Amino acid sequence: MPLTMNQTQIKLTHFRKSFNIPSDFIRSTCKVLNLEILKVGDEPVIPLRNQILQKDNDTILLYAFIESKLTGKIETTKRKEFNEKELNKCAEETSQKRNSYILIEDAPAKTTIIKKPKEAIDISSSSDLDLRREDFITMLAEVVSRSVATQSKSILNTQEELHNAMEKKWFLTNEQLGTLLGMSKSTIGSKPDGWVRMGFRYSKTKEGTMTLWKVSQYQT
Repeated sequence: MPLTMNQTQIKLTHFRKSFNIPSDFIRSTCKVLNLEILKVGDEPVIPLRNQILQKDNDTILLYAFIESKLTGKIETTKRKEFNEKELNKCAEETSQKRNSYILIEDAPAKTTIIKKPKEAIDISSSSDLDLRREDFITMLAEVVSRSVATQSKSILNTQEELHNAMEKKWFLTNEQLGTLLGMSKSTIGSKPDGWVRMGFRYSKTKEGTMTLWKVSQYQT
């Protein structure tokens, strides 16, 4: 079906890269929210405005991502019972970056519906979700800080990020570690347990079928 004149869309690939959101999370959350993903050319898109909720979909998706990072679930997003103060914080962040991922159609364009994935991520719910405002703001700040343009990063950014992951005892995916080290995720996945680079050692562990890496610093 054609897009209507001047209908504003979110280019999902550009959007998720702006905030470092995994593509599987975007697809699963769109499914939860009953947002139909269309394609304009090769670009997956959804409408910017959610007419049912009377809110912008990029703000809702960022809110859901922060909520999942903080709690492991998207309970308030599922129930559509948003914390308005935190939603407004997300709205401020998306409005600053929106020009990099919106698409405004000036004429009808051919679109196709992307088939919904058979196996979407199971984002479980919890009845005792209690989002703390300070934690939410902190998490939002961390996500936004990771999307800063490359030219503004310190020349020691890689070491800083690795040291940060080590201090916070984070486990990194192949894709995350590959991004930090400038390597493909397949190359990272083929590395042995305990390999070293840039002054850090990387210990391999498994979480189900997923390979994760624990970062530690070593002395030569």
